[in-house]
Amino acid sequence: MRKFRQDSYCYPDSEVLINKLGIRSESELEKAESAITFIRLAQIKSVTGDFDYDHLKRMHGFIFGDIYEWAGHERRSDICKNEQVLGGLSVTYTYPTEIAKEARRAIAAFHATDWASLPIEERAERFAGAVAALWQVHPFREGNTRTIMTFACEFSDKYGFHMDRQLFGKHADFTRRALVMASIGQYSEPKHIIRIFADSMERGERAVNMSAGKSE
Repeated sequence: MRKFRQDSYCYPDSEVLINKLGIRSESELEKAESAITFIRLAQIKSVTGDFDYDHLKRMHGFIFGDIYEWAGHERRSDICKNEQVLGGLSVTYTYPTEIAKEARRAIAAFHATDWASLPIEERAERFAGAVAALWQVHPFREGNTRTIMTFACEFSDKYGFHMDRQLFGKHADFTRRALVMASIGQYSEPKHIIRIFADSMERGERAVNMSAGKSE
């Protein structure tokens, strides 16, 4: 019988997260989660706030609340995830007792810059760094990438620059791998995450310009 390192978030002797749907299969839970969160992400603008840590938690609760009791609450246990791009090693995520402090510190960087005034190249580099820093905190037991990328896109809409969020969805695996590579300390390789942010910002700007042209 396969031995598991018991995780309080999972069913006994299983790696399946305890969920409101009572699903005990990883593949079935993944399908259900994908379908439910797809709808919730389309409705995300109903979650309002000041783009602070509480706003981030409300977003997570809205996206995943139909599936997990702990949605919207910071994780209470340490985690590690085997990453293929790291040869099976894990990013070092923030320890649970430090999550709130580090998340607030990372989010403060979002508010410390006049993003719309920067050329796209510099904006992409600095904004990608801010997003990667928040992602490395990994505030939640699951759903961090979707929530943080959604937070970033909503923030960009609010603060005067726009990103093509569909690009991140179409290249979800690349985006997550890029975040991993940008979050490994002195060995970080941020070029990949900067590239997709720059592409997204360029597309977002073109879309806004085209829309403005059509309305004139």
